[in-house]
Amino acid sequence: AGSTRLGLRPRQFAPCVLVALAGLFNADPAISQGDGGSYVSPQRMEDQYFNAIDRVEGEYGPYATELSDLYLGLGQALLKTEDYEQALDAFHRGVLVVRVNSGPNSPEQINYLYLIANVLTLLGESEEAEDILRNIHFINWNHYGKDHPELLPELERMYEWFHRARPPGSPIADEDDYEAMAQLAGEMAYVSETTRGPSHADTAAAYRRLGEAEFQLARHIIEEGEEPYIVFGVDPRQVNTDAQSIARKRYDAGRRAFGKYLQALSANAENTTLDLARARVELGDWFLVFGKSRTARRYYEEAYEALAQSREYAQLAERLLGQPKPVYFFDPSATLSEEARATLLEIRLGISMTVTRSGEPRRVEILDPPPSLSDDDLELMERQVREMTFRPALREGKVVSTEDFIWRYDIGAGVADSG
Repeated sequence: AGSTRLGLRPRQFAPCVLVALAGLFNADPAISQGDGGSYVSPQRMEDQYFNAIDRVEGEYGPYATELSDLYLGLGQALLKTEDYEQALDAFHRGVLVVRVNSGPNSPEQINYLYLIANVLTLLGESEEAEDILRNIHFINWNHYGKDHPELLPELERMYEWFHRARPPGSPIADEDDYEAMAQLAGEMAYVSETTRGPSHADTAAAYRRLGEAEFQLARHIIEEGEEPYIVFGVDPRQVNTDAQSIARKRYDAGRRAFGKYLQALSANAENTTLDLARARVELGDWFLVFGKSRTARRYYEEAYEALAQSREYAQLAERLLGQPKPVYFFDPSATLSEEARATLLEIRLGISMTVTRSGEPRRVEILDPPPSLSDDDLELMERQVREMTFRPALREGKVVSTEDFIWRYDIGAGVADSG
C-alpha cells in the first residue's frame, strides 16, 4: 500500500508485541479512568455498568449526557477482562453520545477515539486505526486552528501515541509510522515557533525532535526501503532509486531541523556552553551514523573546543568526549537466545575493541564470556557490535582512534558504558 497521511499499514503481531501494546491503555492519564466509577461497585464491574446504562437510558433516553462516562467506564472494565470486541462497541457508543450532544467534531470525543485506536491496533485492524488517528488529527486542527498554542499538547499526545504503539526500531514500525511522527513533529515545531518565537526553549526542543524524527525516517528507508530492481535488457545503472532519493530528502530535512535547533539554543541566553556543546555532539552523532564522519568530527571538535575554552566547563571536555561511546537511537539490547538472556540479567560483559576515527569498531572480542553464552551467542553479539557505530574519542581537541577500548555492556538493562 502507498504512504498515507498519518497512515498505518495492516500488520500481524507476535504475542510479545500484543503484551506491549496492551500497555497503551494505562499510558495516558487522560483516558486511564472514567468518571462513571461512581455508579459501580468493585465486584462484577461490567455488569454494574450495564445496569447503570439501562437505568439512565430508561429515565433520560438513549443519548443522555451521563451515558458517555458510563460507556467509557464500561469499555475500560471490559478491557480488563480482555473482551476487546465488546469494549470497542462500548467506546463507539460513547463517541455517538458525545457527538449527538456536543457536535460531530467536538474534542470531547478524543479520549474515546484514542481508546478505539488502541483496541483496533490490538485486533490488527490497522486501516481502521488509521482512520481514527486521521480523525483525531482533523478534530484537533478544526477545533484549535493550525497555529494555536493549545494545539501543541494535542499534537504531543498524538506523537507519543505513535511512540508507544509503533516504537522506532521495533518490527511493527513501518515507513508510514515514521512519516506520521515526522509530520507531527514538524507541526509542533511550526506552532511553537509561530506562537512562542524561534528562540524559545520549547521551539528548540521541537526542532530537535523534528530533526530526530526525520533522521529516523531516513535511516529506516535506507535500512528497510525498497531494493533497487533491474529490468532485463536495461542498463543496470538505470535502476529504481526512489528509496534513496526519499531518504536523501529526509536526511536533508533532518539536517535543517537540527540546524534550527542549534540556532534556537544559541539565541537563548539561558542556555549554557554545555547545552550548546551537547547539541553539537548529538548532531555529530547523527552525521556519524549516516557515514558523514568528516562532518561529525567537525561538530565533535567544535564542542570540545567550546567546553575547553569555557571557565565553567573546561574539566568536562575530557569527561564528555574523552572516551568512545556507542551511538544508537534504538534499543541496543542484544538478540540472544532466551536461555542465555535469562542467566545474564545481572551480568555486565566486557567487550574489547579498537574504535577508529570514523567510529568503526574493529578487533571486537568478548572478554571472559560466561559459560551460559554459547558460541552462536558470542558470534552474534560480536557481529552486532561490529555493525554498531561508536562516537570516537577526542584527545586535546582532536578526534583519535582508540585501541584496547573496553566497553561494559549490561545485558539485563540494555545499557552500556565505558570503563
